[in-house]
Amino acid sequence: MTDGPLDPIDAADDELEDPWHESIVEARETYGAPEVTALLGFVLAIASVFGFGLMNGTTYTAPFLTGGQSKTTLVIGLLIGAALALIPTWLGWRTTAQALPDDPRWVLALGRTALLLGLGSVALRLVVAVIQAAHDGPSGFTRL
Repeated sequence: MTDGPLDPIDAADDELEDPWHESIVEARETYGAPEVTALLGFVLAIASVFGFGLMNGTTYTAPFLTGGQSKTTLVIGLLIGAALALIPTWLGWRTTAQALPDDPRWVLALGRTALLLGLGSVALRLVVAVIQAAHDGPSGFTRL
């Protein structure tokens, strides 16, 4: 092993000649920026907490399960909603992990908020799914 510089041939082999490298770097800097992931995570976390649109699990279960609003439909919808709430949780975690000291403070605040709201939404949906699964009828809640 030598302590000197690498041969020019060996140094050239370490670098990949990719014609798409510059456009990939530009796209990653644009769409993978902490600002974008923080804002997207925050919006999805709000939608998950309030059960809006695509973040509501019963949107996916109601058309496919027969019987209207049966217990099975609601419980499976709540479990799907809990799984969907992991998306803003992951985005918030990614934002806080990739934030640099020179990033604006609102980026880190939105990332942490998305992380906490996403975790809260997961916990809330799982608790409601357990309560709904244990519910037998009108008097079921009094026996819990």
